[in-house]
Amino acid sequence: MPLPSHATGPESHRTQLARLLDPRAPTSLGRLIRVGNIAIIAAGVVAAVVATDPAFRADSLLLLGLPVLCFALEFAVRLWVAPERTAGDPGYPNLARLRWVVTARGLIDLAGAVAVPVSLLAGAAPNEAALLGLLWVLKLARYSQGLDVLARVIQLEAEPLVGVLFAFVVVLLGAAVLAHLIEGEAQPDAFGTVPKALWWTIVTLTTTGYGDVTPQTGAGRVLGGVVMVCGIMVFALWTGILATGFSQEMRRRAFLRTWDLVARVPLFHDVGAAVISEVAQRLRPREVTPGTTVLRKGEIGDCMYFIVSGEIEVEVGAKPLRLRNGDFIGELSLITGARRNANATATKPTQLLILDIADFRDMAARHPDLTNAIRQEAERRLKPPTG
Repeated sequence: MPLPSHATGPESHRTQLARLLDPRAPTSLGRLIRVGNIAIIAAGVVAAVVATDPAFRADSLLLLGLPVLCFALEFAVRLWVAPERTAGDPGYPNLARLRWVVTARGLIDLAGAVAVPVSLLAGAAPNEAALLGLLWVLKLARYSQGLDVLARVIQLEAEPLVGVLFAFVVVLLGAAVLAHLIEGEAQPDAFGTVPKALWWTIVTLTTTGYGDVTPQTGAGRVLGGVVMVCGIMVFALWTGILATGFSQEMRRRAFLRTWDLVARVPLFHDVGAAVISEVAQRLRPREVTPGTTVLRKGEIGDCMYFIVSGEIEVEVGAKPLRLRNGDFIGELSLITGARRNANATATKPTQLLILDIADFRDMAARHPDLTNAIRQEAERRLKPPTG
């Protein structure tokens, strides 16, 4: 999410630092900070795990000091820049900081900074305090888009998920009561009470099947088979709901990202939201690094490219043609059916949108005005220079 701007002048140091700490900061320094933080988290978690082994405990406890200092500094910095992450009144920065601290990420950062030292000051054994360092692994959630997507899916699919959970509880309790009634007399130690029977029911319903408790009667074995089938059905429903929701959310995010890229191409500025929506569903984004050959002379053209940002150099004639934001390449092969007539290489980090030949032909039939504009640009490029 872009940072809100509280001023029209040059960015303050706090704003610049907030941008660098953004999990999706695109700059080299931002990526370096992100990689460094992840490395410190990984090292701290490893040290916390190793600290449980008496042979390495002394050295690993010393290694925990560096992550503690780094995370304390990180928490202080994030607390300072918290007003830059909110759209509230910038005249109340301390209120913005308080609001950030009580968020999930703020509490995780706070725990990562103080949990280990506070536990040591409270008299906890060093190896027990070191185990609190495992909380640091939660800090990786800041850099995981998948976890954000999963949290949104759970929120959106809460009603069907709770419905399946209700069915799970009903089957669990019902099976435990039946198991107690059927197997209680034969195996009082395992099924003598409903709470005791719940252990077997949970193990069977989740299809784990430890085998430490098994029904002995014929009716009990039939009940076990039914419970296993119910468990498979319940978890299949949960898996289906989450998988479908996750897939839909990823498609939604990809569509919104592509929409933003499409809207930045001048060719689509005046076509209307309906056409942009259709085009966004057909185009695929691609990022290329400098020196990447996008088109190769003589190959069969199966797609065209729209340049969202960056620069592409096309080797035509004595002087190469440089195409930048809003231009497109590769359309000649789609229109004429001929092979590529030139090489095209990225000279800068470039963001492209790819339109497949099948989608191009379908759009030509559905939106002739749009394809005519592409055709006119192609014809203009084919004309020899005058003068």
